[in-house]
Order: sequence, then structure tokens, then C-alpha cells
Amino acid sequence: MLDRSRVLFLGALATVAIVCAPSPCRADQVLTADGKWQPLPADTPSPTADELPSDEILAGSADFRIEATYETVSAKGMKPFTRPAGQVLKILAADSLAGQFKEAMNDASSGFFTDAADKFMAAANELQGFGKQSALYFRVQAYANGGLVPQALDACNDLLTAFPKSFYFCDVQILRAKVAASKNEAGAADEVTKLLGAVASAAGMNNRDLFRAEWSRIYLTLETQRKFEDAEKAYRELVAKIDKTDAAQGATTRQQAHVGIGNCLVAGKKDADARGFFEKATDSRSPDVLAGAYLGLGNVALSEAKGLRDAGQKDLAREKLTEAVTHYLRVTCKYKADVEDSSPVLDALVNQAHVFVALFEMSGNKDCESADRAARAFRELVEMPSIGAARNGFIREFKAFDEKKKAACSVPAPAAPAAPIPPADRPK
Repeated sequence: MLDRSRVLFLGALATVAIVCAPSPCRADQVLTADGKWQPLPADTPSPTADELPSDEILAGSADFRIEATYETVSAKGMKPFTRPAGQVLKILAADSLAGQFKEAMNDASSGFFTDAADKFMAAANELQGFGKQSALYFRVQAYANGGLVPQALDACNDLLTAFPKSFYFCDVQILRAKVAASKNEAGAADEVTKLLGAVASAAGMNNRDLFRAEWSRIYLTLETQRKFEDAEKAYRELVAKIDKTDAAQGATTRQQAHVGIGNCLVAGKKDADARGFFEKATDSRSPDVLAGAYLGLGNVALSEAKGLRDAGQKDLAREKLTEAVTHYLRVTCKYKADVEDSSPVLDALVNQAHVFVALFEMSGNKDCESADRAARAFRELVEMPSIGAARNGFIREFKAFDEKKKAACSVPAPAAPAAPIPPADRPK
């Protein structure tokens, strides 16, 4: 598996593409923990949590303008609204639907991250309230997605200078902590703990973000550093704390902790115990949790396949390898575009390639379909921006396998047509 302690985990920028109807689109929209968008015009069904509000909803709730901190999300006026920040899943700023902000969103979705960041800054300079805060946060994400780490860190400072109690405070601290962890230097764990401790010490911080920060600390300082016994203990303590204090706001983090416990059990060769924790996490709606859970189930099946293969039970081993690769494909095909942390996708691609190689070799180098799928997985892996310094090693592995694949699976040249028989020699 890929060494995740050497990978810089950067969030994927969620893009919004909405065209406003002729009615004025001046409404912010809030997705609350019950899966409903707020506010809704009378007799209007809510979009699902995975959908965005329609033009009708945006126009029908005009002038609903949000103020958001890590404590509270609220709106004044004809439709007053107040929720604890931990009960708000997403906020759609009306200001993102026009002008420089909209252009920046389009640039970001097209991969022009530097241009997007400049336009987000221009939009932030023109806006107030949550529109300004949102533009500054998307600027952070644009730089991060472009791999421009120093600029992303500077953008974090700009956001928290303008909004010290930003709704995105925890996200900023997690990003800073990931950067610190990725350096893999002496004292990195202390720096990560300090950065995430700022979330815990912030007066009025909501429970959801408190839990998220603690999960990130365990993941970055213990699990990715292969301190699996300590990590398992810490994850179990976090689950107990969530159950005791705020199960609703901690639901997603609880599922992430189950994935972490499962990973630690796999590392300790306790595959049967690990499977149950991964299966619990598949009930989640979070792409990151689901990616981690199915990666874990794939790893359990892969471990079982190795045991069967060593025992000489090749047919059963092949079945387990097929089960493993099915789980990996779910990660790399279904969740790749939506995860914020790309490390499960990287790990799944690595293992997916290796499983297809194993299936090819177990067939006596005759299963050319598996060989083709292994080559595609290697190609996708080396093209991922977040693979970093590991790319060269996988390129060498890819080239070596490709030579073996060509030798076994190249289509032979068609035989030359037989020479015509001279008329004099033709049978009478």
C-alpha cells in the first residue's frame, strides 16, 4: 500500500453550476443535518442532500442572507433562521452565482486554479458577509487543488484574519495540519497536535468540528505513522466520547473512526474483526467514509486471498482476489471524484493494479483482460497529481509489467496469404 504519511492530502473543490431564472437570485441556501435545504417556499419539496436547490427555490427565498461562524449559522429579516453550526452540512452563497465569483467557480472546475484563486480574491474584495467568507475559503481550496501549498497557507491566513470565527475554521486547521504532517520532519506530530488543538481550544466550537479535529489528529500522528495499537485505542476512545456527548453531530466522524479501527486491526492481522468495522461504515453517506470502508474490505479480502494462495487453494484464492478488486473498483470508480482525502483512492489504485497482475500471473499469463486492466490502473495511478515522489517507482513497475504483458498478449501478425496455384498445376 502507498505510504500515506508522505502524501499531501488536499481537499477536492466542490463546484456549483446553477443558472438563475429571470427572478432575482439573491438567496443563500443552507443544508441542515436532517438532509433538507433551507429556506423552502411554501409547498416546495426539498432537494435531496446530494442535489442543489432549483432556480425556483433560489428565487422564492430571495434576500435570505446568511451569517456563519463555527458557533452559529443564522439569518435575519422576514425569514429568521438560527442553527448551531454543527447542524449545518453545507451553505450555498447566493453571491457565488454571478460576477467574478461565478467566473472563479468555472475556472476552478476547469482546472485553472491560479486564475480561479485570483478571481475569488477579486470577488471577496467586492463582497460582505458569507459571500466574502465563502470566496476566501474557495480561494484556499483553489490553491490547494493546484498544489500551490505556500499560497494556500497564505490564503488560510487571509480567511481567518477577515473571519476569526469562520464557519471553515476547522477545515483551515485540518489543511494546515496535513501540510505539517506531509513534511515528515522531526516535531511534525507536535505541530499537527498544536494546529488541531486550536480547534479544541476555540471558545464555542461546535461538537462536530471538535470530533473532526480529534479524528484528524489520530489519523495524522498515529495511524499514518504506523502506531496502530495507539491509534486503535484513540479511535475507540473517540467513538465512546461521541456516543456519550453528541451522537448526532458526531455521526460521520464516528463512522470514520470505525474505518480507522478496522485499518489498525488489519495491520495487526485481525482480519475477521476488522471486517465488521468496515461493514458498519458502509452505512455512511460520506464519500470519504465509504471510500475508506470499501478500501478496508478490499484489504481484508486481499489478505485472505494471500492465505489461501499460500495454502495451495488457488481457486478459492482467485475468488477472494476477485472480491478484493470489486471493492477497490468501487473506490476508484464511484468515489474518486467526490472524496476530500485522496489517499484511499491512491491505495485502492495501487492494490487494484497488483490484484489484476496477480490474476494475470495465476492464469499462467493467459488472462489478457486482467493484464489490460492492470495496465489501466497503473496508468491512472501515475497520472494522479497527489501521488508525489512515489510516481517514479510506479512508472518503473508499470514499464516492467507492460513488457511482460506485451510478450504474452500481443496479437500475432496475420499469416501471409497462400500463394496462388499456377493454372497449369491446378487439379483437373
